Amino acid sequence: MSKPEAKKLLLLAVITVLGVNAFILGKVWLNRSVVVAELTLSERELDVPYHWGMAKEDSSLRLNLAWTTPWLTSSEDDWQYLSRQQQRILRLQQPQFASFRFGSCADGYQRQQRSGWVLLEFNGQSYQDYLKQAEQHYAALQQRLAAETAAELNAGIAQDRLQEAAKRRQEQQRRAEEQWRVAREEATRLFVIDAAADRNLLQQTLAKHSGPTAGQLLLVPADIQLSYTWCQDDKAAKQPEVLVNRLAVESLYVAKPYAQRLPIDTDRQQKTRFQAQVYYGRFAEPWLSALTPSAKEP
Repeated sequence: MSKPEAKKLLLLAVITVLGVNAFILGKVWLNRSVVVAELTLSERELDVPYHWGMAKEDSSLRLNLAWTTPWLTSSEDDWQYLSRQQQRILRLQQPQFASFRFGSCADGYQRQQRSGWVLLEFNGQSYQDYLKQAEQHYAALQQRLAAETAAELNAGIAQDRLQEAAKRRQEQQRRAEEQWRVAREEATRLFVIDAAADRNLLQQTLAKHSGPTAGQLLLVPADIQLSYTWCQDDKAAKQPEVLVNRLAVESLYVAKPYAQRLPIDTDRQQKTRFQAQVYYGRFAEPWLSALTPSAKEP
């Protein structure tokens, strides 16, 4: 290859790199030129990676968004899953479900993924409903344990068996108290409450939510998949369900000056507490505008 040709290729490569960077920076600027929503999140909604701070040569940090969907049942048997807040199944109204134009279940629900939009609710009715479910579970467990204790005492069970049963109930009580505390103090308040391929359908839902319990609402892009339960071969009447696979943006980059404000807890015995100001821009893409450590409960 001659020198002139090599210079041309090098110049073309430089122009390509500069063009890509200019496009990315231009998109970032356009997104941040308009703020459509402002949320004050905390460690409840933004997870610090477990390994952060352990590698001295790596000071970069990304906070992962922690979110869930409203639980479909609040039975005691399901509470262990509810308390983990790892729910991704979402029930939809027929128009929202139809907007995705899913194919037949015979094609496999795993391959039925569509790009769409979801309605995010922060610290609103869905979180209040979750708290109510947590409180009801806690109260029901107290009643059940008290009834079991009274029944065993009246039945004249041997002392060693009574002590064994008492230890079991104490452990159940301890777990229930911890779950109730986590629901009040640590659980995410960010819920996905609706989804559609057509953004206008969610705008209609958004318009219907108002009042003191509405919380903060915003529309963000996401990947939506047909749920497994919807494709189960049974004759029971079912409301359309989808699986919210992921939000288009699920983590936030933390600039080094912000990251340095977070104390590094190498023992990981408790969450690092902080307040974070998060903006959503013109393209519904979030960025971190402020981060402040907090010693108080959020």
